[in-house]
Amino acid sequence: MAVHIKLIRNNIKRSSSYGKYFAKTVSQGEVTLNEIAAEACRNCSFSEGDIIGVVKELEDSLKEKLSAGQTVVLPGIGRFSLRVESIGVAKPKDFNIARHVSRIICRFLPAGRRLADGTIAYDFSEGVKTVWQKGCKPKS
Repeated sequence: MAVHIKLIRNNIKRSSSYGKYFAKTVSQGEVTLNEIAAEACRNCSFSEGDIIGVVKELEDSLKEKLSAGQTVVLPGIGRFSLRVESIGVAKPKDFNIARHVSRIICRFLPAGRRLADGTIAYDFSEGVKTVWQKGCKPKS
């Protein structure tokens, strides 16, 4: 497995890394739930409909539990929780939820573990290599 990358120049003038080039992943397409279900049913005894039904029920359960303020932990996948983004105010008494909360977002923290050197190994990216996107390799 490999993730394709290309280089992107930072053009934000006020940034301390202005003008530097950074690696950016390049999507190799999308895969749908139906495609995942078809592949999964070849690997187990469940039908495509069973798998789609379970995933749709998981979606409903995630929405319900998250909207109740709970963090949802799926072993081997990660943690989901809702966070708010808000506009700052000078004094707590000036804060108004309707006016100052700008949006609610879902935060996802992928499953992983801390290694002895202090870094984190994420389950989904373990063993994945990087390769140049066709036509994007810089010239020497």
